[in-house]
Amino acid sequence: MKRFLTVLMIMVMIPYVTTMAWTGRIGGGDFTGFEELAGAGGEGSQGGSLGTDGNGVAGRRYVAVEREGKVSRVPAEDFLVHVLAAQIPADFGPETLKAQAVIARTYIYREMNGAEEIPEEALDMDALSGAQMEELWGGTYQEDYSRIREAVSATSGLYLAYEGEPAEVFFCRAASGATRPGGQEHPCLRQAESPGDLLADGYLSIAVFTPEDLARRVSAIPGAVSPDADRLLEEIQVAERDGAGYVVQIQIGPKTYSGEEVQYALGLSSPCFYFDELQGKVRVTCKGIGHGYGFSQAGASALEKEGLGFEALLDHYFQNVEILKEGI
Repeated sequence: MKRFLTVLMIMVMIPYVTTMAWTGRIGGGDFTGFEELAGAGGEGSQGGSLGTDGNGVAGRRYVAVEREGKVSRVPAEDFLVHVLAAQIPADFGPETLKAQAVIARTYIYREMNGAEEIPEEALDMDALSGAQMEELWGGTYQEDYSRIREAVSATSGLYLAYEGEPAEVFFCRAASGATRPGGQEHPCLRQAESPGDLLADGYLSIAVFTPEDLARRVSAIPGAVSPDADRLLEEIQVAERDGAGYVVQIQIGPKTYSGEEVQYALGLSSPCFYFDELQGKVRVTCKGIGHGYGFSQAGASALEKEGLGFEALLDHYFQNVEILKEGI
């Protein structure tokens, strides 16, 4: 189970603005507005704090953000605006943005484990500074910031719960056309049809390797046994795929590896890949962007266009969960 979680935290999604989901923070960022947001009810760079929902409920959680030796006690709702900007393109539909906000909030609450405050480094989440948002969005900064902020505000305090506690949730940019089952160890992850994935930019990618280069890359996997480049293609055997088509186990030469190990070694966009021969070289065709577990942003975006709201989107990709509100 620990290895499963470690793998997912490493490969939550393909880099977006050179960041990755909640797998590490952008170091040295100038968090414009964070000093002003310190403490519930503070005034931020755009329209004030989201720290409370009017009843003070959502303002009970804080993230301690340190910049240049100064620690700011930032309401979690305000911190979420910066997190959401790093996790998903701002031009996605409002219901998809809301669903992503609930997922990010659920992760924070789960990591807090009932505490009122948590250091930013303990969350290990990407969060864009105001300056980074402006650089990313350019001329659409005001509009995009408002869309992200509204998604957080509209879902204030909402999180996914499993047996009364914040659920274990994951997301990816695009699955293979179906998300992966979580199995008994991860009962909140539903295997769901996700045809909108196929419409995502970068959904299908192809890489071509010489046998020598592929053998060299595989040999670099920790604990690897170097394969024979001359017989490489015939010695590649996928031992197991899951129900969504992702490689679980693959044998290359005398050694068996996980799909994720080979994905990293070859620099692929996901563990849903296929090998074939192309004019003496090895072609690898890859589907999806990210690990394929949980909420597919691209799939949700397509479902939103069919009329699904954020609650229905979350229900499509997760199971055995309910939406609860902090403090209620």
